Amino acid sequence: MQIRPRAVNDETSERGGVSPLVLGRKPSWKEPDGVRRPARKHLALRCVRYRSVKTTSLLVVAFLITGLGTNTSCWAEPPRSLIEIKVGKEQFSGRIVAADDRDCWVFQRDGRMSRVRMDDVDDCSEVDPRFRPFPSLELRDQLKTEFGRDFEVKATSHYIVVARNESAERYAKLFEQVYRQFHSYFVPRGFRMEEPEFPLVAVVFPDQASFTKYCRAEGANPKPGVVGFYLPVSNRVALYDRTTSGRTRDDDTNDTVIHEATHQVAFNTGVHSRIGQSPQWVVEGLATLFESDGIRAKQSGGSSLDRINPERFEWFQTYRRQRRVPASLESFVRNDSAFQRAALDAYSEAWALTFYLAESRSAELAAYLRSIAARDPLKPYTAAERLQDFRAAFGADLTLIESGFLRFHDRLAK
Repeated sequence: MQIRPRAVNDETSERGGVSPLVLGRKPSWKEPDGVRRPARKHLALRCVRYRSVKTTSLLVVAFLITGLGTNTSCWAEPPRSLIEIKVGKEQFSGRIVAADDRDCWVFQRDGRMSRVRMDDVDDCSEVDPRFRPFPSLELRDQLKTEFGRDFEVKATSHYIVVARNESAERYAKLFEQVYRQFHSYFVPRGFRMEEPEFPLVAVVFPDQASFTKYCRAEGANPKPGVVGFYLPVSNRVALYDRTTSGRTRDDDTNDTVIHEATHQVAFNTGVHSRIGQSPQWVVEGLATLFESDGIRAKQSGGSSLDRINPERFEWFQTYRRQRRVPASLESFVRNDSAFQRAALDAYSEAWALTFYLAESRSAELAAYLRSIAARDPLKPYTAAERLQDFRAAFGADLTLIESGFLRFHDRLAK
């Protein structure tokens, strides 16, 4: 599960889960037609007057703002400098990853993501011309301080895992294994994967109570039955170990690790955008696809039957026979309402559709994922655009696509 909570102190935010901090000095406002707009030209001219380290960063801000329309975003690669931002008594540092004329999005050195608003910042300065994430060793020390003596911190090539003493090493190996299996499966099939910019952090709590407390502190409110999540804002996976209560098997906890780690790896290697909107069926489809032992196996040969996810497959067959509306693929692609109506049905169809595309049209699926990840992340992803992108990747005739999709699963069921 990927959780995107509302922004702190931002009840109207449509891009939840981000602290409402802002970059740049407070601009004046002009409202000739009743629409609030920052005085971009004034800000740019003010930045040019001075020659200092601070002014350099403000010039970066001016570059991002100047010339933008009211609802236009700047989606070029911003300069990768380390910026220090002050908003009232708060201060943090990071690099700009996207901006429009109202907001900036900043990655902090630990991988946390913040939304900053252009009209609230008191000061902004360039600290270093090069942004550097925290080294793994330094981030490990921070996590030890954050979680205390009852937890152990273990690191691998890509992961830093926090868990109760004597279990951290086992979980660290499992998370790292998922990363390597993800890479081994997707790269040969045409998926372009970037190396993660930040160490990937996962926290395993010993019980549901401590897990829920942590979730709420991060601005998330997990529904009953949720045992783990990936939160793009903090860039962490969090889950709790159900085996400590003796009520479940190790395999159940491992399944949660695999699902949530798949989300985390996909969002940190360029398969998904951490800022932009991605269709929920795409995000959950990849995660449920990778739950299968056959998908993660070293040997990539064999038939599709060797790679199915048995639980999702059986659920989809029942859903299709008893509840699925005919010719509903278009609705499933256009919006995420199916996940609000009946989550398990939607998860099963997300797996079924993704598995069909991965097995029979992997090149088109890879191109489709690249097109979504390359979108301007600050623009809404409308239902019409979602449908247009799907048709551009797989064909205009959705009736034909749906027919092939269902026939594929008919053959698997025989």
